[in-house]
Amino acid sequence: MRALERFADGQPIHVLDAGCGEGLFAELAARRHPTWRVAGFDADLPLLQRARQSAENEGVTVSFEQRDLTGDLGDCIFDAVVALECLEEIDHDTEALARMVDALKPGGLLLVHVPERNWEPVFGGSERVWRHEVRHGYDTSELRAKLERAGAQVVSLVGTSRGTVRVAQELRDRIKTSRLSIRLLALPLSAAAVRLEGWHMTWGRPRALFAQARKP
Repeated sequence: MRALERFADGQPIHVLDAGCGEGLFAELAARRHPTWRVAGFDADLPLLQRARQSAENEGVTVSFEQRDLTGDLGDCIFDAVVALECLEEIDHDTEALARMVDALKPGGLLLVHVPERNWEPVFGGSERVWRHEVRHGYDTSELRAKLERAGAQVVSLVGTSRGTVRVAQELRDRIKTSRLSIRLLALPLSAAAVRLEGWHMTWGRPRALFAQARKP
């Protein structure tokens, strides 16, 4: 969110949450920035239905659509595209990235967050695979190469989700089947964990990678 806000610089922008799932990030963006136009695309219709219902209940405006991320996402439509932990679930991930870049306006921002290839959970009882993964993750050179092949210029690529953030993630996963209101209560914990990691109050190797890239 901070990367998006820096990019927007106080101006209204058109944002796509690609692979939005239940729409938590899209809903958060729309709530915090009512002047932004926010869309969420996902192939999973039941998740989208929950996303639409949640946005309606919260009184925020998000355009949710059922889309295959390897298909046509539009041409030069969005100022920013955010792909949070979805690429590892897509067989043809490079094609999906190319479609995301196509959907960006020139100079647009692409934010990608993926699991690191060799990640392991912190707690013994936590899941050892990422939901519907078709690959366990990426290493830095592989992700950079895929972004460049898709036509994006990589601005930064850093490791994230060390110990502090990973603990918050695994605790959140343990309540993922709870009511949405309960899961939303976990967001402040996640935000605090990210803040602590930003202050280097964490430990261990990165379990995820965060890339910022631009469309030429």
